[in-house]
Amino acid sequence: MSRKIRFLLLLPLIVFIVVVLNNAFLLKIKAEQSGSSPESGSSSRLKTASDAIAALSYGSTAAGSWGDWGTMWNRLYSAAQNSFNDAKSVGTKNGTGTGATNYLSSYTKALGGVDDYNNNQTIPADSYQKTWTACNAGNTYCGTGRSVAEKQDPNTGLVWSPRISSSANWFTALNCQQPSNGVAPLGASACSANGDVGCVCVKLASSKTGCDAYDDGNWRLPYQKELMQSYIDGSWANLTNAGYYYWSSTTQSYSTQTAWSTAQYYGYTNNTTKITYKSVRCVR
Repeated sequence: MSRKIRFLLLLPLIVFIVVVLNNAFLLKIKAEQSGSSPESGSSSRLKTASDAIAALSYGSTAAGSWGDWGTMWNRLYSAAQNSFNDAKSVGTKNGTGTGATNYLSSYTKALGGVDDYNNNQTIPADSYQKTWTACNAGNTYCGTGRSVAEKQDPNTGLVWSPRISSSANWFTALNCQQPSNGVAPLGASACSANGDVGCVCVKLASSKTGCDAYDDGNWRLPYQKELMQSYIDGSWANLTNAGYYYWSSTTQSYSTQTAWSTAQYYGYTNNTTKITYKSVRCVR
């Protein structure tokens, strides 16, 4: 039998296979089309994704600058225009008080709950907090390759060090030249009032201090809001020595002789003169 005859005999089978595969493909992608077609198919992957996003209160079914792609595509596209906020999706809240001291059990969620510190008792089970990643050899120490890394907050991506100092002023924590008002080695200018030249951080080039000197030198002092966010995400339940005030690198805008520090056990943020001694923890 010639090659041409064999091909002609196989042609109907080839056509049949192509038609079947094409129909199967079209059925599979039907729900991915624009316009109104996504509304069909109660179990389509598109509907499943749209319903999941709607359950988290993200996105809108309304048309937008992209036009009107149908309710499901509109929700998906509009949700993609904004950053995802896990705290919003789960309803950020302080937990219901569970301790007996001072009748903490009376402070229900409806009444605002209590802070995570909970009078140094067990953190309320319904407190909002992320599941932090413990840094170990198995995950290359949260991708840093540094065995000193403690935990990573998945909400911000920041990797946190242990407490590296229990007593350092802001200048030491941030690797800055000390001012001339009582802390050695002294700089040329004081930092006693708002706007003083000595309040500005002049980085030390040698004999580094604080986070700049820690480990491999690639750590830094966290910003005020990073410390505050760490509390929101559950620092009290995840980081060692969280029961202290930690320096941030952030200066108070209307009182530059002070900087912000945050308690990682109940979230309080306070402005303190930069020559005050507090704990230091680093991030990368």
